[in-house]
Amino acid sequence: MKVVLHIDSEKVRRLRLTLNNMTNLIAAAEGRLVEGVVLVNGPAAQQVTASMDMELSQMISQLAEAGVDFYVCNNALVRFEIGREVLHPDFKVTRNGILKLVELQRREGYAYIKP
Repeated sequence: MKVVLHIDSEKVRRLRLTLNNMTNLIAAAEGRLVEGVVLVNGPAAQQVTASMDMELSQMISQLAEAGVDFYVCNNALVRFEIGREVLHPDFKVTRNGILKLVELQRREGYAYIKP
């Protein structure tokens, strides 16, 4: 099963909800392969720095260890003046978040979820 969860809100509770949704999906899959992606763009990019809340940081690291890929939009990094060097280490930078969403859905067959 392939799924991409999208977050563009600056609200920390939205990020927490997104991470919980991915955690719960993996648990509910009961051993079936979940190819998960969390894609962050817009104001949400401000939340995914190395100085983020420790509990959320640990959730991201645990999900990454479970095989979930994390992406943040370069356009958002530029817009909000966030250097790549301050990102949470599990995040990869994608040139354009919306383009990445389209590619994941159209080319790779990912289901789109926006918590």
